[in-house]
Amino acid sequence: MKTPRRFIASVSLLTVLAALFCIPLASQAQKNSLTDFFDQKKAAAADAGVKTEINVSLLPQDAKAGETVTLSIAVILPEGAYTYSTAPTFGGATKIKIDDAKGLTAIDQHFNADHPPKTVFEPLFKKEVEKFEKHVIWSRRYKVNQDVTKPSQVIINGQMDYQVCNADRCVALQHPFSAMLTGKQETAPLSITKVPERRSQPDPVELSFVLTPAKSNPEKLVQLKITMKLEEGFHTFALDQDKTQAGLPTHIELFKLEGLKPVSRQFAVSPEPKQETHGEYNQRTHYDEVVWTREFERLPDAKAIGVEGKLKYQICNEGSCRPPLPVEFQLGSLTNAQPVAMSSLEELKEPDSDDALIIASEGENQSLASYLFFAFLGGLILNVMPCVLPVVAIKVMSFVQQAGESRTRIFALNIFYSLGVLTVFLGLASLAVFAGLGWGGLFQSTKFNIIMACIVYAMGLSMLGVFEIPVPGMVGSAASGQQKEGLPGAYLTGILATLLATPCSGPFLGPVLAWSVIQTPAITYLVWSVMGLGMASPYIIFSVFPKAINYLPKPGMWMVRFKEFSGIVLMGAVIFIISFLDESLTIPVLIMLLGITTGLWMIGSLYSHNSSFQKKMIVRTAALLLTAGIGLFGYSMSQKSANELPWVPFNVAELEKLKTENKTILIDFSAKWCLTCKLVEQQALNTPETLEMIKKHNIVPVYADYTDYSPTIKSLLDKYNSVSIPLTVILPANRPNEPIIIRDVYTQSTLLNALNEAVAVPPAAKSAKRELVSTAAQ
Repeated sequence: MKTPRRFIASVSLLTVLAALFCIPLASQAQKNSLTDFFDQKKAAAADAGVKTEINVSLLPQDAKAGETVTLSIAVILPEGAYTYSTAPTFGGATKIKIDDAKGLTAIDQHFNADHPPKTVFEPLFKKEVEKFEKHVIWSRRYKVNQDVTKPSQVIINGQMDYQVCNADRCVALQHPFSAMLTGKQETAPLSITKVPERRSQPDPVELSFVLTPAKSNPEKLVQLKITMKLEEGFHTFALDQDKTQAGLPTHIELFKLEGLKPVSRQFAVSPEPKQETHGEYNQRTHYDEVVWTREFERLPDAKAIGVEGKLKYQICNEGSCRPPLPVEFQLGSLTNAQPVAMSSLEELKEPDSDDALIIASEGENQSLASYLFFAFLGGLILNVMPCVLPVVAIKVMSFVQQAGESRTRIFALNIFYSLGVLTVFLGLASLAVFAGLGWGGLFQSTKFNIIMACIVYAMGLSMLGVFEIPVPGMVGSAASGQQKEGLPGAYLTGILATLLATPCSGPFLGPVLAWSVIQTPAITYLVWSVMGLGMASPYIIFSVFPKAINYLPKPGMWMVRFKEFSGIVLMGAVIFIISFLDESLTIPVLIMLLGITTGLWMIGSLYSHNSSFQKKMIVRTAALLLTAGIGLFGYSMSQKSANELPWVPFNVAELEKLKTENKTILIDFSAKWCLTCKLVEQQALNTPETLEMIKKHNIVPVYADYTDYSPTIKSLLDKYNSVSIPLTVILPANRPNEPIIIRDVYTQSTLLNALNEAVAVPPAAKSAKRELVSTAAQ
């Protein structure tokens, strides 16, 4: 059925009239709402139960020219609320904008959080987002400019755009802020809240330390109040817990007091600890929340009060316990503090820990034998973890080659492999005992990760046939079928396999390792040694029963193909290791790997076994020098130069402000993916001579980061007729419309000449844009 034309015309007319009528109403409503917009937002936040407390500070307050200050923005969220991180991948992320920073030059490019956010999958956005709960502190370091003569010249203004959400809703808020230096020496706060961390992961505990007038006599007495809030399912132990009863007591120690004298002999606690019995062990525990308090008398002539101390606690849940963690605190003024030595229970004598076996897992009253059993089982399972499978596969192929060998040699090869495994486990036990470094802790070291990436990469090249490792029987050589496995190679292969296993943690290892690190050193070494025996046990079995080798496939071409496939897997392991590193180290490490590839390719391809000794030495020396040169270049890129210019992040408003202040401006258009840009920065920009000139003539260096596409930077590049980077533009003072442009790669002398021209030539003497062609480009 056709729709009548009159009906369509009527509907259209009504739509037009409705639009004409609604537009004025909408405009008026918008005008009225804009005046109260932010008030309504804040009211909505309060109604939603997401009211937050925000504190902004610029410390130290008495910083002078050339010194470093930190801008901190502390956000305290109510129970059940959260806010988002500053990760730019999410549209609702927190954004902190600096509008004005007088007398300051940014050191950090971004604001950094005091602890990592929780990453959760958000079904609404169909992606992972980063959230902060309870509280977060964002901070950024600045350097006070050399021309600052008094504190009042330093002031910073900005705005934080953020969302606060709970289970019902999210509210978008804005918080303008301002901070300045006062010149007065600040004191520590009288209250602080901390969420302790273990290896960059927050503990399920919140601690608050407060120094406040005592209710009993607020004029004379001061109370130190320490509150611990534990997540559901966790508990801690009382101050008087017997450490021989499967749990370590909480310990509070005071180091310094200022203007205070202790009144009470020990800390009071509320609520009283629960008395629990688990098998033969009696424990005194706290759940949910516990408060420790101690009173002090304020000295009559005290101008300020303060206290410094440390809380050491252990927490457990139903299945396991975590090692004790110390948390230091400072409250109030400590300028004239006197050292003291006061513990939580002055009259308590601690039993000798060397005579007691502390079993930390109060949920399961296990014996030493049971822990050793699970340590052995956990070590055995490590052989099938993804981290170590490539090396174990090559070891299996060496078993194939051992077919037909004498029983004595087979036994020796597998024993040497097992000794390599045990060597690493004993070394890790030593790190756990003397350095507090747990399983996988080595991979928290950047240097160790880089070294491991290089070693594993070299092993992968060997498996792919680029070269042959000269150690008899080492991974990649024994597997090639060219030579039999040797004792040194077997030992080194065991070491490599164990090191590769440390990023993985299989079943049973978590509780066993957590328990072992709080035992006596003898017990710790015993547990880790048994774990090593567990990992080495399959190879020990093959050494005792050599006929088991006959059940493996016979040698053949499949071994070469399997070796090559294992090389590809090892390349994946290299990517896995590099992912541990800071993003800024990715390119330098890849350059180092390029150097290793070049050198090993030369060694594997430019001479043969029949070549003369002289030719071999020439190629090897050239390969070593070339690899070292490329590696050192990559290493130099990873090092932050001590002569780095005090770069100011590019901002249009900041650029216009600097122009109005008649500052000479140096703009570096660069990007992280631009290798020539990094070369220019290293050889010309971030050098002692350039830094000296920047400081001498008060030139402001601005860093225009083009790593991610920026329409603002693109328009500026178009303005200077540039379609590529690097590009350096110098805007002389008083004549910013006459820029000096240096394109592409250039030398330090080219830059210094341009800077001299910018600061030396009077404004009237120049009337046109100057463009320099670098000597390097010529």
